[in-house]
Amino acid sequence: MKKKVTLLTAGVLCAAGVVVGASAAGVIQKVQSEIRPDFTVKVDGKTQTFKNVNGDVVYPMLYDGTTYLPIRAIGELMGKTVYWYEADKLIELKSENTTVTDADVIVTDDKDKKPDKTAKPKETLPPEVQGITIDKAKEIALQKAGLSADEVFFEEASYDFDDGRWICEIEFKKDKAEYSAEILVSDGTVISWDVDID
Repeated sequence: MKKKVTLLTAGVLCAAGVVVGASAAGVIQKVQSEIRPDFTVKVDGKTQTFKNVNGDVVYPMLYDGTTYLPIRAIGELMGKTVYWYEADKLIELKSENTTVTDADVIVTDDKDKKPDKTAKPKETLPPEVQGITIDKAKEIALQKAGLSADEVFFEEASYDFDDGRWICEIEFKKDKAEYSAEILVSDGTVISWDVDID
């Protein structure tokens, strides 16, 4: 018999944007917990299935008598975007729609750069579609540009269904140059490439 877990957390946190900082924990500790695929999570009577950025199913975790869910699962239940601020080790859930590891937006400590909104696209591939990941598409675009990830910041990285095929749309900037690519999900072929220099 499956155990049903009531998700009170989402109801409590829905009222406003949620911010969790490193100071909340104080000290980093290693703990031993159980991953519980036998737990069923229902929200308003609907069974929930949680997935990570790669589309793999993730399960509730049990630690010291308390059930935990990944922050992405909470964010998706609340309809919020998950932000990760690297410099401050800060996770923020906001009521924003952005196109996009475990965060929708990664904010670096470089104040002159825009947030990297590419950690996870809002659109995910259907389970039956096989092909490259967003991260792989970014690698392909960077290789074509002859650049590395630490030299650029990404403005977009998402899936799109166009002309009967799945593509990855990648856009990034370096200095005054803007790069954009469309890459076939099926085999990683670059089908569109553009460089604009301001």
